[in-house]
Amino acid sequence: MAVNQTTWVRTLGWGVVTAGLYGFLFQYSEVFERLAHTTLDTCQLHTDTDTQYHHKVSPEQCAAEGGAFVAGTWWYVFAPIALAFALSYTHGIFTGLFWDAVGLRAKK
Repeated sequence: MAVNQTTWVRTLGWGVVTAGLYGFLFQYSEVFERLAHTTLDTCQLHTDTDTQYHHKVSPEQCAAEGGAFVAGTWWYVFAPIALAFALSYTHGIFTGLFWDAVGLRAKK
């Protein structure tokens, strides 16, 4: 069963797009973590090794702990959700094309 060259080109194309999105996620994982934590009002504490986030803290309590109070922005939640949908979509297309190109198909 020969697979035409167009199928392989499409498979590799979607594979590159998927790998690029995964690379983007890993490159900017700290930004996505910060967006997820600052959806609600939060107290951001910087330590020597990492950043800690405390929720349900008043600005006064945050200042007493030596942190920076960050007002929450509810729509930040859409960035990780949009990336998850994009990854799911591109990975699904790539996987389907890959198995077609290899020659494995569902039994009918």
